[in-house]
Amino acid sequence: MVWYLAAAFKLWMLVDAMRRRVHVLWYVVLMVPFGDIVYFFAVKLRDFNVRESPQPGPAPNPPNPQMALAELERETELSPSFHNRTRLGWALLDHEQPERAAQCFELALRTHARDREALHGLGLSRFAAGDSAGAIEVLQRLVERSFAYEDYGAALTLAEALFGADRAAEAFELLGEVVRDSHRIEHRLLLARYQLRAARKTDACDTLRGALREFEAQPDFERRRNGAVATEARRLLRTLEEPSL
Repeated sequence: MVWYLAAAFKLWMLVDAMRRRVHVLWYVVLMVPFGDIVYFFAVKLRDFNVRESPQPGPAPNPPNPQMALAELERETELSPSFHNRTRLGWALLDHEQPERAAQCFELALRTHARDREALHGLGLSRFAAGDSAGAIEVLQRLVERSFAYEDYGAALTLAEALFGADRAAEAFELLGEVVRDSHRIEHRLLLARYQLRAARKTDACDTLRGALREFEAQPDFERRRNGAVATEARRLLRTLEEPSL
């Protein structure tokens, strides 16, 4: 039971990260133990308006998410346009109602069959609902048309769906394509995390060493921009290279 709740919480945080279109480094954080908890307190908690008041006194009432959702539902019922259906789909996904969200995106795609946002939303909804096969079918269509869509977010979601469906070989092939296409160290670090999940420690070490070699060869301005990712790569590599007791 505890394992199921932990897996559900990690999935919730992963879907939230995809929905927010966060920096890819957050995906790396979510791959490590307790990374989902770090993400919750650093990012997700802001949704609940939890913060210290700068001074005593009455604070304005925060917006009620349920009321906002109900209003979107009313608007969509009165005017079931593509725009309203996609807005409602994203809202339902945020409220952890992926089955209903998928229905909204499916209806939206009936009139705009090639819309990338609706396809991405449907893929995320099916993935969040535990329908890996359905998510893969939709996301493959999107990735084939627009490989780098949402800063490779659709491709990374597809890789996670493939990995979770015991199709690790396809997931690694896709992640390799992302690395070759983006030339970004954070994607190499993410690939190494997946290799560790598949118990491929030697491959993960090779990936990290290659990432750090490329980092050292970068111009100064790129090294400043990628410094945090390189630090994480070095830390992980040191951990992997430490002799076992």
